[in-house]
Amino acid sequence: MIFVIGDIHGMLDPIKNLIQAIEAKHKIDKLIFLGDYIDYGPSSKEVIDYIISLKYDKIFLAGNHEDLLLQFYNKEYRESNFSKSKWLSDYEGNKTLRSFLTAEYMNKIYIENNEEYVKLECRYTQFFDNLNYIYYKSINNQKFIFSHGNAKDIKRISIEKMLKIDTFEKFHNFLEQEDIISAVMPIWNRADCVYRSKEDEFKKIKDYIVIHGHTPVITIKGVPEVIKKDKLPYIEIQEDYEIEEVFVAEYIGEESIYKHNVSSSKIYGINIDTGVVFGEALTALGIDEDNTLEYRIVQVRLDKINKSNRNIRYSKYILEAPQGCK
Repeated sequence: MIFVIGDIHGMLDPIKNLIQAIEAKHKIDKLIFLGDYIDYGPSSKEVIDYIISLKYDKIFLAGNHEDLLLQFYNKEYRESNFSKSKWLSDYEGNKTLRSFLTAEYMNKIYIENNEEYVKLECRYTQFFDNLNYIYYKSINNQKFIFSHGNAKDIKRISIEKMLKIDTFEKFHNFLEQEDIISAVMPIWNRADCVYRSKEDEFKKIKDYIVIHGHTPVITIKGVPEVIKKDKLPYIEIQEDYEIEEVFVAEYIGEESIYKHNVSSSKIYGINIDTGVVFGEALTALGIDEDNTLEYRIVQVRLDKINKSNRNIRYSKYILEAPQGCK
């Protein structure tokens, strides 16, 4: 089974407990991480060390926070609106650097005019430099895009063009060549992370389903309370619908099944950022390579930050596709 893991943000205990919970019940064929491993939480370096050490086939995507760190260290690729002080303070990049650097070096980075930054160890720079910016995989005839933020076609720039971007350098060269800013690209895009109906932006990208994070479900205006209350991933559907007709919980032992009376052909995205750094949950979405109408959810749910694995939950989404639909 393929497991996709949402925003971690320096939260070491939840990611360790989540992987252990998956391992206890499932065979892992591939892990896909959607980015934002760093910032806000206390243990960014330790999170990177842990996920690198996992002995599975892994895909690591860049989030906007990794891109900010890379702009901090690579001034030749900085966008015009990049601010070192904003990343260090507003995005709490100072916590990330504190986890990697000694106090002596931390003092240096706060000198705004000092460009001689202390470089990270080679294995960390290689990790950050080689993050994918978007990833595509066909599973059981269903096309999936994996992205940090939500992905969509941008005027003249097709999703197929974006799928060729697999490093930080290629990403920023692409921005320059196309004369666009990163805010419209998948690592930053929040445009469709709103519960709306009958609006132009509320649409599917061809026949892809986009699995993404970036915008915590708990912060999205208008998301039905059942999603926030139950810490569910937010399934984005390409039509107006009543939420009560879509989510039906059936509790079977320790597991719950969430059924949808819509086909996967109408789903354009699944947001799995369930706000672990806000004390909510860290989510892994399991995709069965033989059955893409069923999604397994494994979560570490927190009553407070860094609570132990006593709050692990398992559940399933089942998509009830009409006959002949995929």
